[in-house]
Amino acid sequence: MTSPRRIDAGRGLGQVVLAVLEILRDLLERQALRRVDNGSLSPEEVERLGQALIALDRQFAELREAITATEPDRERNIPS
Repeated sequence: MTSPRRIDAGRGLGQVVLAVLEILRDLLERQALRRVDNGSLSPEEVERLGQALIALDRQFAELREAITATEPDRERNIPS
């Protein structure tokens, strides 16, 4: 079993990584919206972009949940 101090440090680092990734995701979304607003994308590209952003949101939700989960939550999700 790991010490509480080690768990807190790992969780803190995970939250920093998550914050950086959130900033990058926000930048990607802004750039995508700018391209859509400029009309530089075909309807098919707009659809693919929308699908990609939805998938990215889902992946971020899973990552956020994994990083913010408590130790007992992680132990319950480990397959036997």
